[in-house]
Amino acid sequence: MSEKTNTKNIMIEKIKWLVSDLGLNEFNAWLWIVGGAALTAAVLVLLSGGFDEVFRYWRVFFLNL
Repeated sequence: MSEKTNTKNIMIEKIKWLVSDLGLNEFNAWLWIVGGAALTAAVLVLLSGGFDEVFRYWRVFFLNL
C-alpha cells in the first residue's frame, strides 16, 4: 500500500513541477487555455453545419432520443 501511495505522491509532484514550468499557476494562463478551447469549439460548430446538428447530436447522445 505504501508503494502505491509513494507512486501517487511522486506523480503529484511531477504534475506540480510541470504546471510550474509551463507557467500555468497563473490564472491568466488558464483563461487563455479555456478561451482557446471555447473558440475552437465554436469554429468547429460553425464549420460542421451550425447549431441544429450539434443540438441533435447532444440530444441523442445524452438523452438517448
